[in-house]
Amino acid sequence: MRLDLLTEQRTQLAPAGLLVSARIGNMVVGLGMIPVLIHFLGGDGFAAWALLLATSAAFSALEIGMALTFVRHAAPLIQQGNWPQVDVLLKHTVMILVIAFGLAAPVVFWFSGSVARQLQFPDGEWLSAGQLIVFVYAAVALRALLQFGALTFNAARRFRALAAVSFLQSLASNCAAAIAAIWTRRVDVTLVTYWATHMVVMTATCIASRRLFVGTAAPALPRFGLLKELVSHGLKIQVYECAQIINFQFDKFLIASFMGLWAVAPYEVGNRSVLALRSIPSSGLDSFLATASIGRESGVDIWPRYQSATRLAATAVMVFMIAPLAVAPVFLYAWTGEMGYVARWVFLGLLLGSVGNVLALPAAAMAQAAGRADIQARSAIVSMLINIPLSLILVLKWELAGAAAGTAVAMLSGSALLLFDVHRAYRQSLSATLRVLWQFWPLLLVCIVWGTLVYFPFEYWVSSLDPSTRYAREMRFYPALIAGAAYLGCLASMAAVQLRRGGLSQEQWDLLSHLIRFKWFVAYCASKTANPRNLAS
Repeated sequence: MRLDLLTEQRTQLAPAGLLVSARIGNMVVGLGMIPVLIHFLGGDGFAAWALLLATSAAFSALEIGMALTFVRHAAPLIQQGNWPQVDVLLKHTVMILVIAFGLAAPVVFWFSGSVARQLQFPDGEWLSAGQLIVFVYAAVALRALLQFGALTFNAARRFRALAAVSFLQSLASNCAAAIAAIWTRRVDVTLVTYWATHMVVMTATCIASRRLFVGTAAPALPRFGLLKELVSHGLKIQVYECAQIINFQFDKFLIASFMGLWAVAPYEVGNRSVLALRSIPSSGLDSFLATASIGRESGVDIWPRYQSATRLAATAVMVFMIAPLAVAPVFLYAWTGEMGYVARWVFLGLLLGSVGNVLALPAAAMAQAAGRADIQARSAIVSMLINIPLSLILVLKWELAGAAAGTAVAMLSGSALLLFDVHRAYRQSLSATLRVLWQFWPLLLVCIVWGTLVYFPFEYWVSSLDPSTRYAREMRFYPALIAGAAYLGCLASMAAVQLRRGGLSQEQWDLLSHLIRFKWFVAYCASKTANPRNLAS
């Protein structure tokens, strides 16, 4: 039984490592693009870009949870080799999306102009502000239909292909947008280039995924029972997705309305940084949904896999979220100058909320695998009910930092409720999971020490600079080096503390071996995980 569990854990870690590796590459590309956009589009242009991306996230609510619904229902069918039924499932989910986006289109066309004026969008030379919103809507609708290529790879657990597509899509679209911004300095051209490149990669992925379908079904009349089941499940999932949209996008609309367009730019710097860091562990944990769904369908006890995924999530959070937090003020300043310095408290608030969100992702997958999307919906509703009024109150009191604080409180509250409800649904002890997380307190203490050592000298140094040169590029070179060195030092200290406490766990060694793919390191990790003293309890 123990050997079976270890084999399953390593099977689960392999796709997680692949997806995390791809996401790290995406993060580097995406973060490198932001200073380029700020420089060539200007503060207002970058703020408009950020709001248009936030608008695309709002439009994605019309997907009504079909992405996760498809993966959840398709994974067991693919495991059984029932590709004709997968094809039927795909056609029904596409039909639902076409209806949803088609019904909403007239509303978007009618109100796009007034919304653009309220948010102070500038007109482009090609497209007016209202037409830019309509274009984004059309792009999101097309993306919703084309995403099933990548989703099919996910459900089929073809994670190498999924990781390659994820990296290529981010690399191509971000690089194309950066080139467009450099050549034209225009928001409309940059936006069109970004989405056009995005669609090219997604179309190619969709075509490639069709090769997996063997003996697919002929066209048939809609099955209203299946449509009802998919919509019911998807709506519950979408409530959770709407909460994520409000958590990371709603504040931008508040800030644009009450503080002006430029104020969105520093908020977006902090917000985009958090989203980039959050995407690394969340992309790896995405592979857990298919595994949990298949295990649930086959009658296997999947709770040990949940505990393994939770340890994996906590490890990734410490490395990719908490450790960067220790050097965030210096990095943000070195990265984007004044906007990054203003955004440091935005980054702190949103990242703390995101930590709770990521730690609850394995629980969210367990709820979906059990067909209990209502659990996610309940936590999402609580998060939204807290976020909207609290952010509105705090943005008027503390401006950017207040908006981030309201969002952080909402995310932590929703995540706590999700964990509690999932453990109650599976009749498992929440205290056991909390003990798993508590094992990471020494690493958290290391990060706090490093953060203290970095933050106070940096604040003193910045305050001593001449205001006229405080944010100049030449002043930010050495802080960038210091931020990188401090981050590596924090990671080295965390590793030393963990080794002194008895070594890394099974999941930690295997995750490292999948992230760092040098043969000697993989062999070293294998030798460590083969030692029973290093196995997770």
